[in-house]
Amino acid sequence: DWTISEDGRTYTFTIRDDWTWSDGTAFTSMDIKYAYDAIVSGQIDTPLASAVVTIESVEAPDPKTVVITFVAPTCTAINVASSIPPIPSHVFTELFGTDYAQMNDSEWNLAPTVTADAFDFSNFRPGEQITLVANQDYVDAQFGYVVPEGWIMRMLASQAVSVEEFLAGNITIIPSVPEDRQAELEALADAGEIQMHKGPSAGWQFLSFNLADPTNPQNGLDADGNPIDQGNHPIFGDVRVRQAFAMSIDHAALNAGAFAGTGFPVAGPILPQSWAYPDSVQPWPYDPAAAAALLEEAGWIDHDNDPATPRIAQGALYAADGTPLSFTLTTFSGNPSVDASTLIMQDQVRATGFDMQLEIIEFQAMVEKFLNQEYDAAVLFFGLDPQNPDEFTDLFTPAGDVVGAGFNVSSYNNPRATELLELARTVPGCDTEARKALYAEFQQIIHDDLPWFFINVSIVPSVARGDLVNFAPTEYSLYWNIDGWSYSLTQ
Repeated sequence: DWTISEDGRTYTFTIRDDWTWSDGTAFTSMDIKYAYDAIVSGQIDTPLASAVVTIESVEAPDPKTVVITFVAPTCTAINVASSIPPIPSHVFTELFGTDYAQMNDSEWNLAPTVTADAFDFSNFRPGEQITLVANQDYVDAQFGYVVPEGWIMRMLASQAVSVEEFLAGNITIIPSVPEDRQAELEALADAGEIQMHKGPSAGWQFLSFNLADPTNPQNGLDADGNPIDQGNHPIFGDVRVRQAFAMSIDHAALNAGAFAGTGFPVAGPILPQSWAYPDSVQPWPYDPAAAAALLEEAGWIDHDNDPATPRIAQGALYAADGTPLSFTLTTFSGNPSVDASTLIMQDQVRATGFDMQLEIIEFQAMVEKFLNQEYDAAVLFFGLDPQNPDEFTDLFTPAGDVVGAGFNVSSYNNPRATELLELARTVPGCDTEARKALYAEFQQIIHDDLPWFFINVSIVPSVARGDLVNFAPTEYSLYWNIDGWSYSLTQ
């Protein structure tokens, strides 16, 4: 439980007495404070640094009390406090002390010796699987004990392989069914052979534009919080080019060709299921004529009237005259909808003069390139809690622009967008309508500035074996009750 000070800035949390780490050591307030101190030390690579910028201090006055003081009263205090992941400070203090930089490459990251949940770590085979075993000391088990003996998470080459393995009975659950197999699996669910859960995606397939110089990635802010000159991407540094790209995309054709008709376009990061969703902001229209006119205005001319060749720069903001309107879209292998959508978009934007080359690489390599900001444009999936739009601080403000660790990989910086997020989290009394109005303006700015182009949101089915007992997904979690899963003995 917790209490809140009269000024709304200080939250005092009392830690439960019945929680222990898997080695029997009691859970203490230092497990929170050590984690926070590491996050804000500047020594470790973590996107959580931008998540806790509203915290002034974290103190541990006694083993069972955590005191978190915020810079100002905030409507998202509980969300922010819960973003600090507890760590076994008795282990980390011995391993690292306050030399937190050692945590970045520690073997402990891939082979933890101490955990605290329904399952304990067993082993990790890179590229193959992670194996966990039941922790029968887990105090919140819904039946008084953890039912499954263990939990194996397999890493498969593609979504197609996961479907085949599922149909062969070799895996229990597919959290996200690829669009091209949804009808087939829905028929099996209708026949009672498997279980299927459908719900709106909590994220988007998006295309991120790199707005900065990709040959010299820089953090958004220096150590004193001042903006750093990051240069400009020769093509996407100009917002008009990004807008022309958006108007070159025919979502209806994209939805039919890549998403089996299951998707819909969105105008910005705030999704329709969110309380903050503004109906007033609409997705970019498909308008290739307007896109072509905008490119002409931006200094990208059709020099030969040949749609098979890209436009070239003539008076463009950041590209030398004669530079072709050519860039590389980086994406990852193994996802059918990504494969199809990138090919369709490549063809669509060619019609307005873009030459979009595809770089398809292994997922982990793609994420590394993405976080290191060494790309022109990139396609990825990303999801956050739709009911907490303050999480967009990590994606669209300079605080999240940290090379190698932050999620503002576009190097986007609009002071008004940053201000709106701050205002929305500190509205007096946390008035919902006042916050919604601020988020509506934020959504409009992201729509207009287009650091990300939101390609698609789909209805995402998950499937489980027909004999899996207690499979009961919620909108935000498939695994909330996994400690109670079992197989039926009668099916």
